[in-house]
Amino acid sequence: MKRESYSRHGKLLLVLSLVVTMLAACTGGSKSDLPPLAEDGTGKIRVMYWGEEEFLLDYGTPFNVMYPDIEFEVVPMAELRRSIEPDDNYTEKLTEFIKDKKLDVVLLNQEEFKKIANEGMLYSLDALIRDEQYPIDDFHPGTIDILRQMGGNSLYGLSSYFESSVLFYNEDLFKEYGVEPPRPNMSVNEVLELAERFESKSNQGKDRINGIHSEYMSPGMMLRSFASMAGLQFVDPKAEKIVMNSEAWKKLFIQYAELVKDKKTNFIEPDKQDGYAHGFLEGKSAMLIADLWMMDNIRSAQLHNQSNKKKTFTWNIVPVPIDPAKPDESQMVKFGGIFAMLKDATNKREAWEFIKFSAGPEMAKVNGSFSSKLTTRTKYQKDIWGANMGAFTKLKPSLSPSLQETLTKNKISASFIEQIDQSIYEAIHSVVDGKKSSEQAYTDLLSELQKHLDEARVKGQKEKDKPKK
Repeated sequence: MKRESYSRHGKLLLVLSLVVTMLAACTGGSKSDLPPLAEDGTGKIRVMYWGEEEFLLDYGTPFNVMYPDIEFEVVPMAELRRSIEPDDNYTEKLTEFIKDKKLDVVLLNQEEFKKIANEGMLYSLDALIRDEQYPIDDFHPGTIDILRQMGGNSLYGLSSYFESSVLFYNEDLFKEYGVEPPRPNMSVNEVLELAERFESKSNQGKDRINGIHSEYMSPGMMLRSFASMAGLQFVDPKAEKIVMNSEAWKKLFIQYAELVKDKKTNFIEPDKQDGYAHGFLEGKSAMLIADLWMMDNIRSAQLHNQSNKKKTFTWNIVPVPIDPAKPDESQMVKFGGIFAMLKDATNKREAWEFIKFSAGPEMAKVNGSFSSKLTTRTKYQKDIWGANMGAFTKLKPSLSPSLQETLTKNKISASFIEQIDQSIYEAIHSVVDGKKSSEQAYTDLLSELQKHLDEARVKGQKEKDKPKK
């Protein structure tokens, strides 16, 4: 996932402007059962983060405005990545790494957080929040409840921001082609139906218009993304069977395959990427599903065109398509990172002061004013480039297990997802080449994926039984 660039100086200036507010908000935590901070204000926090420079910019420097004598020792995640062999179970290696490094604070994604919390490795924050009256009422709806559910009904961490995709659309193209624009609460099938209505007025590659741009995704990745939004699963909870044999799955596959065949969406081979969504940025695509950082890409492209006296277009955003059965949530919305304190942390008081600051109102004011993060305290979220950010913040994270989570839980070889993408690519390619109908390609795909799943189960068991080094 790309991390969007933003003004470092601007962010630091905003942080400094909040010094008085931060100091006034300091509670000291005297009511909790944690030991107080040292009288001279010194302390240390050992934290796992992407890297030291990123940590200091994102959290360390702002925190030190409030606590100038607390030092950070940052353990970069690159150390963890370097220790992982191709056949290793990532979650198991993460658990070992956390224990070995004797951390105070860890940054976890949702799947990691659920795993680590349910292994009893984290310190519950519920009593601290209650005793110190730490404000949690202005978090994005459902945030605290979801964090508690992931922790088995206890709150073990807080997240300062979340990641969310939206549906970008070109208002000018929708008007030109006489198609009603996207709206909130659309299903995936409805969005693809909109894409089907864009019959390009030119068949020349450089002038061709398509209905929806697949950004950097190969057909396999794109179909998995649509399935995730639609609430469709690839495998059963035990990862024993492919569960794509349904009318909903058949409709989605055929609809997407026909879009690719008719060149109403772009076809990207698995080893190629188009990370900057040139088709949409150049006004050649009606829709695009992308994350927050795409807004800066669009803004830059528009400014470039204006300076070169080239045509620009009007764009807008709505929430991503949803599963009608769960209209208020999406797997395309996730907590950007959850800070949690280890139960065995050496510096618990310092760790708690940092965690509550990282997700506190002061940092929310900072994050909500820049186009790099969506603050979980949504009342502080500012509109960016004139776009209503409610499209990003309307939906809450889904607790439904992702494909990756289900495979990991059942010890299925990680190579299976690569095989899914390759098989979908070949199936779609056979439709594009006219070798198979969309329906035949779909039928053949089911049996092929079941074969690959059976192989991945055997491979996963061998990886599990492989002696540890």
